[in-house]
Amino acid sequence: MPFTDQEYFEVIEKNETVKEAYENIKQICINLQKKTDCPEEDLENFLEFISRQWNK
Repeated sequence: MPFTDQEYFEVIEKNETVKEAYENIKQICINLQKKTDCPEEDLENFLEFISRQWNK
């Protein structure tokens, strides 16, 4: 069962390592969207693609 948004935010606030990763990933995505002018949907699809690559 996936976490709710509220549960994710609680973990982010309580765990410095998770918070740092969240902030870094968020900033990378913002920069990528600015540099490529890609639609938000493309960025979401790209993140999903990346997440599928972890187990390969």
